[in-house]
This record gives sequence, C-alpha cells and structure tokens, in this order.
Amino acid sequence: MRRSLSAAVVVLLSALALTSTFDVSAESGEEGHEPREPGAAVAPPRSDSPGPVVVTCPVGITQASYLPGLSEVTKDVTVAGATTLSNCVTIPASSVVSARLPLDSSLLAGYSCADLLTPRTVRQVVTWNTGETSTLVFSQSRELAQGPLTVFTLTGTVESGAFAEATAIWTVTYLNSDIEKGCASPGGLIWLSGPSTLELIRTMT
Repeated sequence: MRRSLSAAVVVLLSALALTSTFDVSAESGEEGHEPREPGAAVAPPRSDSPGPVVVTCPVGITQASYLPGLSEVTKDVTVAGATTLSNCVTIPASSVVSARLPLDSSLLAGYSCADLLTPRTVRQVVTWNTGETSTLVFSQSRELAQGPLTVFTLTGTVESGAFAEATAIWTVTYLNSDIEKGCASPGGLIWLSGPSTLELIRTMT
C-alpha cells in the first residue's frame, strides 16, 4: 500500500514538473516574439533644406545644334541641344549626383555667329537625378579666350526649386577652331560641343 501511494505521489510530482516546464517555455516563447517597434528610417538630407549649400558638378558636356547653320549673315535660326552633368558633389551631402539641362528647340530671330558672344539673359531648368528641378536665371555672361579655347561663363541665381537662392555659375568651353571653321563654311555652323561645369553656392544661414 505504501509503495502504491509513493508511486502515485512520484507520478503526480512528475506531471506537475512537466506542466511547469511547458508553461515556462510557452511564456519564454511569447516574450521572445514580442513585436519590436521598428526604428525610424533615416531620410537623406533634402536639397531644398534651408542653410548654406555648395553643389559642384565638375564633369559635363554641352551640345547645341543650329538650323540653318550660323554664319556672318543674320537670319532666323532654330537652336536645340542639351547639357549633361555628372560626378556632382553636394555639401552638406545629398542624393544629387548628376543633372540634365535640356535646351528646348526655339527660334532665334535675326541670329548670326556674332551673337554667340553677345551677353543675354538665359533661363534654364535643371533636372537632377533625384527628380527635383531648379530654375536658373543667368543675367551675366563672359567670354574669355584661353589659347585655342573660348570659355563662356554664365552667372546668375537659382530662382526657384531645389537649392533656391543659390548663386549659379555655368561654364561651357568650345574650341576656337570649331567656331571659326563652322562660321566660315558654306553651310554655316551647325553643331557645337564642349565640356561644361556647374556650381551652385548659397551662403545664407
């Protein structure tokens, strides 16, 4: 009788121990799978954020076409082309690395080779690789001969969009021989291509 009672007690204690073990495991499992609050995503700096900024695009190319070809004779000319920029760096850092400046086809009345060197106001929209845009207005231009090269420097401001209120400096360099030979040819100057750079500087705080 005592043996039977002892055996029953052992079985009961074993069952309680097993039940306790399973309960603890279940509780541990629930605690281990508690949903964790995801960390906040770190957004890249926006290019339209206020404050000082510098954007430098040192590598680029500008291409322009003229139809009919430019010559010393004044005539109506359709101009089209584009500038592509790469290797862009911004301070503070942003996602901007490249840009495109399309030159939509437009008709210039009474245009000639001499007008290539004539200062004029230029409004240009820049489309950045991020999808953002900047409207640049250039009111000053300078032409500088450097040996076999002619460097056109346009200075203005970012009127609106990304990097608004920054000073903009756009340079385009052409070979003198391309301009001279094209303007002197029977068909006139129909194509120009040369390296281009763009720099934006905003010092406001």
